[in-house]
Amino acid sequence: MFKVISSSLVLIFWVAECLPAQENTALTISNDPSDSAISDPISDGSVSPPAAKPTLPDFKVKHTLTTTMNVKEAPEMPGLPPVEGPIKVTVQLVEDPHFPDPPPPLPPLPVDDPAVKARMDELGKTYRDTELVFLSATVYDHSRTLIRWYPGGGKTKEMAAWSNLDFNHFSGFATYQVKQTDGTVRQYGLMMGIGNQETGSNRQRLDTGVFPEIPALPNKETAGPAYIVTEGDTSNLGAMEIIQGLHDLYRVEGARMAAAYESRTKAEAARRAYLLVHPSMPEDVTIQFWRPDKSSKQKSATNSGEGAR
Repeated sequence: MFKVISSSLVLIFWVAECLPAQENTALTISNDPSDSAISDPISDGSVSPPAAKPTLPDFKVKHTLTTTMNVKEAPEMPGLPPVEGPIKVTVQLVEDPHFPDPPPPLPPLPVDDPAVKARMDELGKTYRDTELVFLSATVYDHSRTLIRWYPGGGKTKEMAAWSNLDFNHFSGFATYQVKQTDGTVRQYGLMMGIGNQETGSNRQRLDTGVFPEIPALPNKETAGPAYIVTEGDTSNLGAMEIIQGLHDLYRVEGARMAAAYESRTKAEAARRAYLLVHPSMPEDVTIQFWRPDKSSKQKSATNSGEGAR
């Protein structure tokens, strides 16, 4: 039997009774979601404006070679036909544009310089360190998620829990912040692998053990975010703050996260439908190169007095 962990202001973690080493142990953590926030914009599937094309020099073409070849590239989306067809490849030899040489690298700063030390001390006090969260999530029927996370990235410290959230909503952004038990606000970078399973049409597979048993969890709409820890050391405060922080974040940002996911899903479906009717074609390629004009550099160096003895 499992005991449900809910996101309340004061949280008590009860360990699953199936874990003999931690039976009937509890951990209390202060839980204030007020400072929880997503640090980045959330992707909603909107098409970004095209990047400005760089202004190229007016190259003087000396020689051109053109050929045609057939190419086959991976599709923009899984399940679509490959992007294939003939393209024109143009290779041009151009005159040396005489770009200026890159500036030399800056000399290393002396570590014993008082100004350098003062700056490093200042950065040490004000820099907000970001902790990476390594997490895998398998979402069942868009209503329950089996989560495995690895505090510090170590496989030996693997933790597992069931959540009543759809962790598809946790994609579309990279960093977020939550308040810790000591009152400080910590930045996290989310590194998540995710997959989806539908059990409705596979009930027989569920009964035969192909799918794991999903424990009873409260309804998210009425009880809010909740989860059950099923594996791992719940006395590891850092590990528990990670899973609790994610649920705190959803309490604050969940509506925006869910809306962004729905928008991404609709945009992906619309893009897929468009590509099925208007398949992408590979683009022509132009390559321009030049050989450095050594005589010009030597003449310039002579005129400036370089190399004089």
